Formats: sequence, structure tokens, C-alpha cells
Amino acid sequence: MNPHATSWVRTQESGPKKSMVVLPDAASRIIKKAKKPTLVIGSKINDIDGLLDRVIALQKAGVEIVATGHSVKFLLEKGSDAYVIGVVEATNMLTDPNWKGIDGKGQPDLLMVMGVHLDLTNQTFSTLKNFTDLESMCIDRYYMPNATYSFPNITDDIHLEYLDDIIGKLQA
Repeated sequence: MNPHATSWVRTQESGPKKSMVVLPDAASRIIKKAKKPTLVIGSKINDIDGLLDRVIALQKAGVEIVATGHSVKFLLEKGSDAYVIGVVEATNMLTDPNWKGIDGKGQPDLLMVMGVHLDLTNQTFSTLKNFTDLESMCIDRYYMPNATYSFPNITDDIHLEYLDDIIGKLQA
């Protein structure tokens, strides 16, 4: 079994349909292909130095940012902004095919998650996998088996390198 494609938490196995492991090149192509890529960030977004700067760079590259909990505070301190909504509320609204999206201009076609507590992230991806046609991607440093796509289990330094690579490809 590949240790890089194993759930960080043993109880978060997903059954027969597991996430496809993606590296920065494939992840950037998936994000570019999406009409409305959206990134949900959580309170752990400030745990790694430089991670918030990568979120802002993704926003400048055209990724819509949704901040949960108090993570919006970190963005505001850096002079950036985001939509604010809870992870559970956003997940539930994404299961409603009639929901017009957080900005009223339509639902995202790719939902990415980073900096949210692992259990909540896994449940978000599980709900999306089982109750929507929405593609999802975990661009956190932990493999998430219920996402459509996920980074493998990686170190903080490699995580930042992956994000830099994606940002570079999105800005090109």
C-alpha cells in the first residue's frame, strides 16, 4: 500500500471509490479547466508560515476564496477579502441543485479545501462525493480519500512547494 495515498486518520477510509492522487502539474490543469474554482479555507490556514500568502496568490490567479470561522480575519489583516460561511453550511448548500452559489452567480464546479480540521474536511468530501456531481480537491498536506482529487501525504515544506508550482502555472 502506498503510504502517500493512505488516509492520515485510519477511520477515514472511503470504501471502493477513493481519491485520485494529484501532483501540482495535474492539479493546476484541473483548476485551469474549472469554470468557477473555489477554495474553502479554515482556521488552520495560519498554522504554517507562508500558507496564507499562497491563498492570496491563488485568489489573484482567479480562485474564489471562502473563509470559514475566523480565517477571514487573517485575510483581512493581509488586505485581502473572502466570502464568509461555515464549512457545514457551505457543504449543505452545495447539495442543493437550486442553490445559486455564494455570490449568486452559480455554484462552483471545483471545490478545494485547505486548512480545515481533518475530520470536517473528510466529511465535507464524503458529502460531496455521495450527494453531488461536484468535483473536489484536497490541496492540504494530508491525503483525503473522499475527495475527487487529493495531494498525497506530504511535509509542510513540500506542501508550500506544490502550492507555489500551482500558482506559477495558473499565472502563466
